[in-house]
Amino acid sequence: MHRPHAFATTMTPWLAIGAVLALTAFVYWPGLAGGFVYDDASFIVGNDAVHVTTDDLRSWAAAAFSFPGGSHQGRWLGMLSFAANHYFGGLDPYGYKLANLAIHLLNGLFVFLALRALFALHRECAGSGAIHRRFDPALAAAAIAGLWLLLPINLTGVLYVSQRLESLSSTFVFLGLWWYLRARLAQWRGKGGIRSLWLSLALCTGVGVLVKESAVLLPLYAACSEWVLPRLRNANGKRSRAVTALHATVFALPLLVGLAWLGSWLFGPAAYAHSYDTWHRLLTETRVLIQYVAWTLVPSLDTLTLYHDDIRVSRGLLDPASTLASVACLLALAGAAVFQRARRPLFALGILWFFCGHALTATVIPLLLAFEHRNYFPSLGLLLAGASLVVLEGPLAKPAMRVATAVAIGCFYAFTTWMRAHEWSDPMRLVASDASKRPDSPLAQYDWATRQIKAGIATGQPALERRGLQMLDAHRGLRGAGISYEQTLISVTTDLHGSVDPDWYASIIRKLLAAPPSFQDAKALQNLNACVAARTCAPDATFLDRAYAAAMGHPHPSAVLLYVHSQYAAFLANDNAQAERDLRQAIALSPIDPALRSALATILVRSGNRVAAERELRELRRVNHFGIMNPTIAEVEAMLAERGGAK
Repeated sequence: MHRPHAFATTMTPWLAIGAVLALTAFVYWPGLAGGFVYDDASFIVGNDAVHVTTDDLRSWAAAAFSFPGGSHQGRWLGMLSFAANHYFGGLDPYGYKLANLAIHLLNGLFVFLALRALFALHRECAGSGAIHRRFDPALAAAAIAGLWLLLPINLTGVLYVSQRLESLSSTFVFLGLWWYLRARLAQWRGKGGIRSLWLSLALCTGVGVLVKESAVLLPLYAACSEWVLPRLRNANGKRSRAVTALHATVFALPLLVGLAWLGSWLFGPAAYAHSYDTWHRLLTETRVLIQYVAWTLVPSLDTLTLYHDDIRVSRGLLDPASTLASVACLLALAGAAVFQRARRPLFALGILWFFCGHALTATVIPLLLAFEHRNYFPSLGLLLAGASLVVLEGPLAKPAMRVATAVAIGCFYAFTTWMRAHEWSDPMRLVASDASKRPDSPLAQYDWATRQIKAGIATGQPALERRGLQMLDAHRGLRGAGISYEQTLISVTTDLHGSVDPDWYASIIRKLLAAPPSFQDAKALQNLNACVAARTCAPDATFLDRAYAAAMGHPHPSAVLLYVHSQYAAFLANDNAQAERDLRQAIALSPIDPALRSALATILVRSGNRVAAERELRELRRVNHFGIMNPTIAEVEAMLAERGGAK
């Protein structure tokens, strides 16, 4: 008699999540027509290793190990996914973005399943009180998962191709969280589950970090769930030794090891290649986190952009004054989560997930200050906390009002994301929009100017080229603008046989003296190497000498800068000894980068040091996994043979 009603109750959440998945695909569809942006150039477009076109194992292995810089571990699966895209569709960005959208939709399904398991566990742990049965777990899970799928802040995790590393690693985080919560519920009910608890965290974390390191936070998310709901207890109220041992093993011990590793280098002078130190970064990130909350829950098209490099660095609690206010707000939020753990456990868990989701990117690791894709998992925590305050553990009790609220917020998010997707549907529209929203962003202004220059060259419109050059010249004084501005001005103007402003050269020296060179600055110096070698863009013979003296004058140069300087020393200054010193120092900083050893072997052959060159050749053979270094090894062997060295 009640079977039709039970069937409808069971199917309604699935129909709801299915409808939102379809809506999400519709909302994102315009953005699939867009192009590659920012890091996509080094990850995909300019990364020959991922341009796989054959079934040769060596090519696929080379793609897996091709993360830019050579020093990152655990991102092999992500790079392989880019190679698979190229194998089937070349460099058409549409296929890459379509794959990202499919990953996002799969993640939305896993979020729904994980939340449904979470709410079921919450109900079991809370007991049979009526207050704990005020919402339907499956419908609530579908509603929150739907809102998460449509969140405008998560757009860069989909349409920014290289951020597949974030979304794909999150796939294993969501899967592992669902698996863990289901197993914990079974264990609470006395139906086993201990083995599944171990497997959920060990396997999903292990596979996830092969995409990106952020998957290592899965045990932390599970520990937060445990601290808020079961609290390491069994259903009889006694402490579970098995669960306690699990978290001590997969969370506490790795945490201590990780902290010890970070402490060994992070707070030293070599940790930062920025104009601010660790303390300044921590202060600034308090303001960034508050902005993340606003961008997530009350998004605006005027604030959501690809670049957020115009954020002012906090130099003290009152510099700017919003720093102290942000610290107070975050402390209040964390305190509320702790004190509300018993009364509103879902609110507490959501806040903890938000903070834990930023444990790697908003603390001491020297990354750029802000990116929207870093909220891919933390945004779920904010939605859970907000839903708790309003519906799950809050005052809104009438079903009709709950549905109306969810639909209204969902429509707002969907429309905003759809508008953003239209911005991303055309590369020129995107850079123009970001430049207008971020007038003080060096990256946004540089991107817009260089896009105009390239478009002018491609279409034969000199006026467009000149406008781009004028923009570069006008914005090269922005706070944080690197030497790429001046380098591009010099290179393009030289190619156009125009008059080069001597102050562009002087500005490069001033900037390199003022702050340690960034990764982009090192690449700009590399471009200047080529320009000077062609005898087209140096006002005098000492310009590059003075530029490198300024760049290398800062303590602890990066491996990238050392490599670029080694090429200058060897091929422009004819100083093989300096080039060798640079490369050995770079290898000490990045010992797993085979490109550095290859460059060192080449320099040693040039300088006639056959014994040392053969030693480096043996080292190259040792790290030649799957034969990915065969072409480089063959090149060094040929050089040795030509100069009389033995293989």
